[in-house]
Amino acid sequence: MYPPAASRQDKPRAQGFGYLRQVWSASVPKLDVVKWGLMHLRLFWERLAHLAGEIRTQVMVEIERNPMAVRQGAATVMCLAAAAVAMPVIADRAAAQREGAEWAARSSAFQAELQQQLAQGEVIEPDVRVELTAFHGGDGLRARGRAPMFESADTRAMMLQAVLRGPSAAPSVAAPNAVPEQAVNPREQRCLAQAIYYEARGESQRGQVAVAEVVMNRVRSSAYPNTICEVVYQGSTRVTGCQFTFTCDGSLNQRPRGRGWERAQRTATAMLLGYHRPITQNATHYHTHAVNPVWNSGLVETTNIGSHVFYRFPNRAERATYQEALARRRASMRSYAVERAVEEDAAELNEAVVEVEAAAKPAAPAAEPVVVAAADTEA
Repeated sequence: MYPPAASRQDKPRAQGFGYLRQVWSASVPKLDVVKWGLMHLRLFWERLAHLAGEIRTQVMVEIERNPMAVRQGAATVMCLAAAAVAMPVIADRAAAQREGAEWAARSSAFQAELQQQLAQGEVIEPDVRVELTAFHGGDGLRARGRAPMFESADTRAMMLQAVLRGPSAAPSVAAPNAVPEQAVNPREQRCLAQAIYYEARGESQRGQVAVAEVVMNRVRSSAYPNTICEVVYQGSTRVTGCQFTFTCDGSLNQRPRGRGWERAQRTATAMLLGYHRPITQNATHYHTHAVNPVWNSGLVETTNIGSHVFYRFPNRAERATYQEALARRRASMRSYAVERAVEEDAAELNEAVVEVEAAAKPAAPAAEPVVVAAADTEA
């Protein structure tokens, strides 16, 4: 009448079969659901094919009734497609024309400025001009220029790069042919030209620009005066301590002249107008390769250009390291100076001792004459 009760060993087995049934029902899809999905997919495809057939039939009927409207619609679609393709090309062309106009305006403004300098006698070359041509290359818009300006190729390259980049205060594009106002202070220009002439007149154009850039970096630095003349002649009234050697070693007694002076004036004018590319990495100090001053141990070397080595102030992270290096250099210099002084004092003491000994030494007695008695001989 009643079934036997399940033993305790059969209960875990029944629970395991229950878990398997749940996993099977959750992971294996039911066949009736798959059949239902395939049936509805077949119905959807048939309805889509029927709709496409009706659209095709209606289009053919409309084409037979109104062939002119169909042609106009096709022409409209083609025009829209052509416009969609051509609009980016037209936009690029317009942008290229605008950029070309900007280059032309910049070239005209620079040409007007050079003509003004030529009229004022600041530029010696009679055929100074700049010609620019903008064109599209593989990597974007490019500009090709020609400048029969000065005697050296590096000067022409520097001025062309300056024109392509534009001055620090570019003139207005609305009036490109207007002559810009004089933006160069003659006194500042002369001081900068003197620094270039006396410090680097034997250098290349790049070396002269580097020296002028050091002067301009000092003007912008808070550790130095705010004008070019004050920076150049700083410390010149003292016997020692002049920042630029030519201001206190008598070089100014020889007046600047010749092509070197003209070249230095042109470089100074270009520097003041902003026509230069930074090449010294914010350097504020320099010296020639022939010397090794003590102060260079406390500065960061940036570059070597020509016969000069350029340095800048260390930043906050570098300051401790370079101050320690400068202290070690000064300590070694002091110890070396002390040793030299001791050696010189010892040498002087030795010389004095030798002189004293020579003065105190008694003179040797004079040799007594030898008397030879002659023997008496008889006649």
